[in-house]
Amino acid sequence: MTAPLPTGSVIGIIGGGQLGMMTIREAQRMGFRSAVWDPDPDCPASRLADDVITAPFDDASAAARLAEKADAITYEFEHISVELVRSLEAKKRVRPGHDILRVAQHREVEKTSLRSHGIPVAKFRVAETAEAVRMAIEEVGLPVVVKTSSAGYDGKGQSMLRSSADAERFLEAYAASPVPVVVETFLDLEAEVSVIAIRDAGGRVQEFPVVQNEHRDHILHLSVVPAQISDQVRRDALHLARRVVEGLDVVGVLCVEMFVTRDGTVLVNEIAPRPHNSGHFSLDACSISQFEALVRVVAGLDIPEPELSTPCAMVNLLGKHVSRLDVAQLHRIPGTKLHLYGKLRNEPKRKMGHVTILGASEAVVRERMERVRTLIGEPNS
Repeated sequence: MTAPLPTGSVIGIIGGGQLGMMTIREAQRMGFRSAVWDPDPDCPASRLADDVITAPFDDASAAARLAEKADAITYEFEHISVELVRSLEAKKRVRPGHDILRVAQHREVEKTSLRSHGIPVAKFRVAETAEAVRMAIEEVGLPVVVKTSSAGYDGKGQSMLRSSADAERFLEAYAASPVPVVVETFLDLEAEVSVIAIRDAGGRVQEFPVVQNEHRDHILHLSVVPAQISDQVRRDALHLARRVVEGLDVVGVLCVEMFVTRDGTVLVNEIAPRPHNSGHFSLDACSISQFEALVRVVAGLDIPEPELSTPCAMVNLLGKHVSRLDVAQLHRIPGTKLHLYGKLRNEPKRKMGHVTILGASEAVVRERMERVRTLIGEPNS
């Protein structure tokens, strides 16, 4: 069993975005110090961290400095070198480690790994040439979604092909610059849900409540808890999240994103070995947040069962929303909790913050949620 870190120990974080910032807040509250490594000297976490290492993520000397400063290390995003994380593991406790990072970075590895553990996923084929993509489309059957095997998030690197004409147009463009892709069947969905699961070094697992998610333009727009799903689907989602975090031997926080089909089948879509956008509700509506859970895993502390204290919803604030947001009017809506990340560069589709909406009942939350969405120009469609 890993010995707990004493109060005053330093938790190192690779990445200084909003996830790192919110992790530091929880770490500070619990008596830990922090060191952040990020190329941007003005990253959100820089305002809170005790030490900031400003260097590219491929800088070996920066990695050495982080290992020297930190007593234990985590990361807030997946687009970092697996070998770098492996090298840090040789020096310090790293939660989660490089194995799950390798899986999460590559869609083919991710889906193949999940399938090898008996985890249900959508039908897919892997291809690296135009002819192979054509064959994969024929095998899977239109409509399909073509996803780049790596470096894809928030809809980047994804193409929806509904017809033969769509496929021909895609193949013509793809042939000019082919990259490894996953060709996946397009599913008729009842809902998209996610579960944040935590597993400690002793193998104990806790799960947060099932979240129902709505995406717009491939970016998470809305999360609602409790999810509006059947009890059976809820049980299946929680069970699958546990199977994934145990099967892939994750020690840390893992978000498991899932599809729910019209017939109630639950399939795993993607995994993220870190706190996740869909888990932000836990900061305001749970007995323990996903960020405190991560700090506890990294520090070797016990993790209590997360308890939902109130129905809630979370609305993402992108750059286009923040530009028009009347903050004073937002604060007049009862039960709203505004979280702005302090990012200096505002882009229309960049995540700049979120609003959590609390209420005594699900109906109250829905009414307040629609007021927030109308205020930012995203009414229910």
